[in-house]
Amino acid sequence: MLVMEGEDSRASAVRSWLDGLSDFRDGELAVASADASFRRYFRLTRNGDTFVVMDAPPDKEPCEPFVRIAGLLRQAGVRVPQILAQDLDQGFLVLTDFGDLHYQEALGGPGRDNLYDLALAEILKLQTGLLEEAEDLPAYDEAWTRMELEIFREWCHPNLPEAEYGEVVDPLVRAFLEQPQVFVHRDFHCRNLLVLPDGQPGVIDFQGALRGPVTYDPVSLLRDCYVNNDENWVRAKALTHKNGLVAAGLLPPSLPEEDFLRWFDYVGLQRHLKCIGIFHRLKLRDGKGGYLDDVPRVLGYVQQVLSRWPELDKLRSVVSTANLLA
Repeated sequence: MLVMEGEDSRASAVRSWLDGLSDFRDGELAVASADASFRRYFRLTRNGDTFVVMDAPPDKEPCEPFVRIAGLLRQAGVRVPQILAQDLDQGFLVLTDFGDLHYQEALGGPGRDNLYDLALAEILKLQTGLLEEAEDLPAYDEAWTRMELEIFREWCHPNLPEAEYGEVVDPLVRAFLEQPQVFVHRDFHCRNLLVLPDGQPGVIDFQGALRGPVTYDPVSLLRDCYVNNDENWVRAKALTHKNGLVAAGLLPPSLPEEDFLRWFDYVGLQRHLKCIGIFHRLKLRDGKGGYLDDVPRVLGYVQQVLSRWPELDKLRSVVSTANLLA
C-alpha cells in the first residue's frame, strides 16, 4: 500500500492493519475528512472500488458505540454504512463508502424541500422503530442536559456563577424532561447526511445516540448550525413532523401546537448554546477556528427564540453579555 505524504503513527498503523486483510490490502489510502472530535476518515481505493476507513483512538473515541448503534439503525430501516472489517482494540473500521455528496452541498441545488422531507422521514423511522431499543441507551437526563449547557458558560461566560446560570436555564431543562423520550441521533444535520445514488439519505456520525426528547433531532435538522432556513418554513416543517408523531402514537392529538413549538424552541436553544460553547472551545483550546464562522448563524437562532418567550428574559440577558469571538 502506498505511503501517504506526512503519514503519522496512527495512519501507519491503519495501513499496516489493512495490509493484513486480504480484501483490503494493496490499495491506495488518502485522507478523506476529519471532524470536531478525535476521529478521522480515510478513503481506500482498491481495484476500482472505494471504502471509508475510520480511525478512532480507542482511549478517546471508542468504536463500540458506532458498531452497536449502526446495527440498531439498520434494524429500523435507516441507511447507515455497513461495517466490512473492524479492529476495536486499535480503533479501526472499514465501512461502505457513501460518497461525497453531503446534504450541505445538495441543499444548494434543486429538490431542497424534498431532501428535508426525506430526512425528516428518517428521523421518524428511528423515533418510532427503536422505542424498546432506546430504553437501553444512556438518558438525556437532567445531569446530561445541564452538563452540555455548562459548556456555554465555561467558554463564553466564565465569570457568571454556576448556580446562577443553572437557575436561568431551568426552563430548558424542564422542556427536555417533560416531552416523550425516544431514540435521539444527537447530531442530525446537513454534514452528517449524504445523498445516496438512489436519492435517499445516508446517515453517519450516530455513535453518540441517547434516549431523549422527541424534538431534538427535528430541531437539529431544521435549525441547522451550518444552513440558513426561513423561520416560517422551519416552524411549518416542525408542525408537519408533529403530525407524523401524532399519527404514530408518540404524541396525543390534543397536544397544542404552541406546546410542541415551545419544546422545539427550548430544545433547540439548549443545543445551540452548547454548540456556541463548543465552537469557542475548539478555537480557544484546540486552535480550530473554522467553526467560529458559524457562530453568527447559531447566535441568530438563539436570539430569535429568546425574543419569542418572555420566560427566557433572564437567559436573554446572560447571552447578551457573553464573551463571544464572532
